[in-house]
Amino acid sequence: MGRFPIEIIGLGKQVDILSRHADSGEESVGIGEGYMSLFGVLKGAGLEFRGYREYSPQDDSRNIDWKASLRSDKLLVKEYYQEKGIDVVFLYDVSESMLFGSQKKIKAHYGAEFILALAGTAIESNYNVGLVCFSDKIKKSFLPEAGETQIPVFLNVLGDHSTYGGNFGLNNALEFVNEIYNPGSIIILVSDFLGDKFELKKYRNKFKQVTQRFDLISVVLRDPRDEVMPSQNMDVVVSSPYDGRQVSFNVGKIRKKYEAHTKKQKVDLRKFLEEANSEMLELYTNESFVEKTLMFFRKRGGAVLK
Repeated sequence: MGRFPIEIIGLGKQVDILSRHADSGEESVGIGEGYMSLFGVLKGAGLEFRGYREYSPQDDSRNIDWKASLRSDKLLVKEYYQEKGIDVVFLYDVSESMLFGSQKKIKAHYGAEFILALAGTAIESNYNVGLVCFSDKIKKSFLPEAGETQIPVFLNVLGDHSTYGGNFGLNNALEFVNEIYNPGSIIILVSDFLGDKFELKKYRNKFKQVTQRFDLISVVLRDPRDEVMPSQNMDVVVSSPYDGRQVSFNVGKIRKKYEAHTKKQKVDLRKFLEEANSEMLELYTNESFVEKTLMFFRKRGGAVLK
């Protein structure tokens, strides 16, 4: 079996960009000044209120605590302490549909680089990082640990073609996470959430159970062809990645119906995740994940990332 050509230098640059927004030390940090952990802004996870300090011109004015300022008759901002030791676990869908791609990188390759970059960022901020690769069974799993030694282990597994393939069994994966990992962990589920393999009603109860114990982020990873047909009027043959069945059709004749169907699927998925209390990050294989990831965490945590 082969391996994905994951460029270590390019990956290092992505980690560096993400980590510029992370505080790798354990000193106190002022919201809006210096750097704040990318993961620490998750619903306030890992942050303890330390006290107040006087506002300085370098601070973001949005972080002024006006009530405290009125009481003391001077402008004050809150100061926080960044806790460490939080578990971040990547739950990665490695089933057959992730082996599709119309771009330079197929979904599995793109997803592997996304996980490695985000894992590297978490480790630089002294978080414990774990990984679960699943299809219709748990293919690989690693308990959360701190330290850079996790990255070569993850790279070896995520870059290996033999890790991928098989049917889709999300319920089993969610049960595994529920039993193995500590409550309060950050679970980052990476999947294409596509079609019949993701029947919303089938997973509703399990999702709610997981979001009651964990902070669950759902990363929806798509190839453009998962949602939009080519503009050419041509006949094509496609095969199911699960049972090999083939279907032939004319792209021009079904394009509008296909795109309307995929649009409805995404609307239904967004509603499902919102009701399950899992926030959604959308990534596409024809775009860099760095900027979208930073914007997602910034919006989610309400913190100012410089």
